[in-house]
Amino acid sequence: MNSVSAQSRLNYVGKFIEIIRSSYKAKVNQEIPFADILTNILMDRREKDLLAEQIYSILLSTKFVSLLTESEIGSNKGFFSDASTRLSYKFLPPVHEPDELRTQFDGFFDDKKDYQWVQAIPDENWCNFFADIFRDTTPTLSKYVAKEMLNAILVLAQRAANLGIEPEVVSKIPRVDDLDSPFLGLNREVMMYVEKMLNTYDCSSEDRDNDYKHILVMISQCNTQVSYIYKHKDLFGISLQLTYMMRQLEQYLKRLTQLLDLLQSEEKSKQWLIITHLLKEFVYAENTRYSLRKHFSINLQLLTFKVIENTSKTGEHYIASDKSAYWKLFRRAMGGGAIVGLLCCNKTRLYFQHLPIFWEAFFYSLNYSIGFMLIHILGYTIATKQPAMTASTIAANLSNNGQNPNWLESTTQLLIKLIRSQFISLVGNASIAFPIAYGLDWLYFYFNGFHIADPAKAHKLIAELNAWESLAIPHAAIAGFYLMVSGLISGYYENKWIYNKYSLRLMHHPGLIRLLGQERLDRTAHYFERNFGALAGNFSLGVFLGSTSAIGFTFGLPLDIRHITFASGNFGIAFAGLNSHISADLWINSIIGIACIGTMNVLVSFGLSIAFALKSRNARFSEIKSLLGNLSWQFFHHGAAFFFPVKEAASDEDELPEVFVNKQG
Repeated sequence: MNSVSAQSRLNYVGKFIEIIRSSYKAKVNQEIPFADILTNILMDRREKDLLAEQIYSILLSTKFVSLLTESEIGSNKGFFSDASTRLSYKFLPPVHEPDELRTQFDGFFDDKKDYQWVQAIPDENWCNFFADIFRDTTPTLSKYVAKEMLNAILVLAQRAANLGIEPEVVSKIPRVDDLDSPFLGLNREVMMYVEKMLNTYDCSSEDRDNDYKHILVMISQCNTQVSYIYKHKDLFGISLQLTYMMRQLEQYLKRLTQLLDLLQSEEKSKQWLIITHLLKEFVYAENTRYSLRKHFSINLQLLTFKVIENTSKTGEHYIASDKSAYWKLFRRAMGGGAIVGLLCCNKTRLYFQHLPIFWEAFFYSLNYSIGFMLIHILGYTIATKQPAMTASTIAANLSNNGQNPNWLESTTQLLIKLIRSQFISLVGNASIAFPIAYGLDWLYFYFNGFHIADPAKAHKLIAELNAWESLAIPHAAIAGFYLMVSGLISGYYENKWIYNKYSLRLMHHPGLIRLLGQERLDRTAHYFERNFGALAGNFSLGVFLGSTSAIGFTFGLPLDIRHITFASGNFGIAFAGLNSHISADLWINSIIGIACIGTMNVLVSFGLSIAFALKSRNARFSEIKSLLGNLSWQFFHHGAAFFFPVKEAASDEDELPEVFVNKQG
């Protein structure tokens, strides 16, 4: 075995991996499950020893730190910087140091889908394979591996400490940069632990265990501080940079725990299990190291976590739990619908000004924005905005990795309440927008002698509602997308106001104190703290809705928006403009069109919003499938509860189907 050259050893390990890789890709032998591939590769004892010897040789000649401290641990470069780096490495890969274990690792697992077959093999099979191959290790190898792991442990602790005392973290956690900071304490404990392990030859097992337990206590305290920031983000906000840092800090602490457990454990089975977990993490990390898709996916998750979570407390106000709240929502929706009726009339008059395209878009946007903000200020609602504001509330009720044991039933009931609330709000909006617009048009006719919309415009408004012959449905989908984006903007600015402490800065502004007085300024600051995000979202929604048609005209694209409440108001204007004379066919088609527009508004707005919210919480597909199944079951057995505040959709006495009950865990 000693006569085998280094190149032969490397090739031998590579060929062994290629056998498994090829078996996974081919999947020719259906009789033997791929999960058992490690036990079905025929190798005699000499081949196993040769494989072990080659791996030992690689371990003894390489450095571990880069692989152990950087693989699968996020970068702190920033979105665009990291994306450009990944893109450049795709075309011109970087030069890797040959004495790094990470380089050798990349050389073996060089297929970008290797992580799939590595993860497909169960942990137990990997552990048995390692135990069979690596039966004996030399003292020299054990000492070298332990030294490299200690080096990595020290680096991880120092990096965690550096992140833990960053100014952005210190500003959120009181006294986190004091001498009793858990991050600094963790670094001290790890330094003493490493020093003893390297230089104290007579270090007893009991001393090692005590030091190890102290380190675990410090890691637990560090995790508590990270949880504190997440838990209280509604009090002081959270930036994308801070979110990056917290995720990276969590990864450092997790890897530190893994390496300490591996070093301290005397049970071979536990050691092989930890190594298996690390192997799977490393292969996935290295295979997707320069993946732009992974980069965008991770950043999307961080962004949605930062933005969407801030709408959850607002979203609770859009869900009616009882009859009183149900009819209150109806009245608020009628108020919003009445204002929209006025906006429809104003927009139609702007149309007849025949302004240049830019100014038309400008005044359309202003009309929408002022109206939406007025609706919010007066405490009224626009029904289709509710899904974007309630998505994170629903996502928060999912299992959350097993922390919510009764998530299925509670989330189903929450969804039923949301659907019921959305239904009555839509009814309130649409039912009042039509008569208000119709009445205002006749009032306008009384004073001016002509209607707001001439017959040509009236026929055009009705034609735009036809679900069969116009682009009403795709235009409604565009409006739904804008509704979702406006929800994100609301969350973003709500978080931004809190994070930058604008309320305190306003209340301590000398010029504003002299102008308004301290008491009035305090009330103003508190009002904006509660409402600035919603006002920003409503203003943005108005700009989106008002400018889409102009953008479509500029680029020669059939772009426009359709919104159920405005569709109802426009129908009222058209009906009055035609002197209340339209055929039954137009009535039916218009009502169907308005209903279809509202349905598409809600489906797109809620669908995208809940997708982002679920992404931010790493929800599993099995949970969503169980939730949809249970919701369908409830609809067929308690359908009335989806529209009216009757008795709870599923009482404690109701027996859920076994398929849903079993999936709650």
